[in-house]
Amino acid sequence: MTRFKSVFFLCLAAFSMAATACSLAVESDRVQCRADTDCSSRGPEFAGYVCSSALVCEPDPTWACLDEKAIDSTPTDKVHVKLTTIDLLSQRPIPGVRLTLCAKLDANCSQSIGVFESDQSGGIDVEMPAGFDGYFQTEGEGLYPMLFFPPNTRVQRAPGALPMVAKSFFGTMFSGVGGPVSDTRTVVMTTALDCQGKPAPGLVLSTPQADDKTVGYVIQGGLPSRTAATTDTSGAGGFVNINPGTVVISSSMAANNRLVGTVAVQTRPGYITMVLVMPNGS
Repeated sequence: MTRFKSVFFLCLAAFSMAATACSLAVESDRVQCRADTDCSSRGPEFAGYVCSSALVCEPDPTWACLDEKAIDSTPTDKVHVKLTTIDLLSQRPIPGVRLTLCAKLDANCSQSIGVFESDQSGGIDVEMPAGFDGYFQTEGEGLYPMLFFPPNTRVQRAPGALPMVAKSFFGTMFSGVGGPVSDTRTVVMTTALDCQGKPAPGLVLSTPQADDKTVGYVIQGGLPSRTAATTDTSGAGGFVNINPGTVVISSSMAANNRLVGTVAVQTRPGYITMVLVMPNGS
């Protein structure tokens, strides 16, 4: 029963396949080193630096994109995202999953942008505007409905997995971290990524929408923990029994409290919200 947790977040992180490319800027007065600790020991200004193969301190490519200026462009073409809907536990493909493309501010998806359905092999070819900023609403027979917020999509994506949760399993899914889930509240499940598009350890997940009934957790060694402060190498965590509506999720470095990423999502009772927190802060 606990296997679903590590499987889920591996699938969720795999969807981020377009990693952010980060270039390195090395100052002219480069600092010599022999180990990463030689860099960090030089003071706070070298936080996040590593010793390169050239034996100089350089920004860690894991977080280098936080110091780069975002490129503001408005693409106008279409892109395709190819997905395979799979059962979270068995990993078997699920045919007949209905995926509705929804605008981010359309909280109830009352005006869908497009509707798609998985074929007999679980495959869905989703066509969307490049730079799409919205979410997928997924529903299917015997499945717990989900709202999935993909990263901003500007290019074609390689096939990825989109895990589905059986309704029969949802009731016990969060029993160890604040469950059962209230009928008037909901769940946000997230994976925090680094600048290379990989799940990031050592991050703190937070949301201002949490209250005294909300339970935050992070995955530790494949299991959810209410007491661990930071993410492990899965980068995974979430919030159980959070009020529905707009929820803002942030990730930050535990070592220096630096903001890494912030994303706003829509949540609803009766739906799980899944989201990737990409680096976008500094």
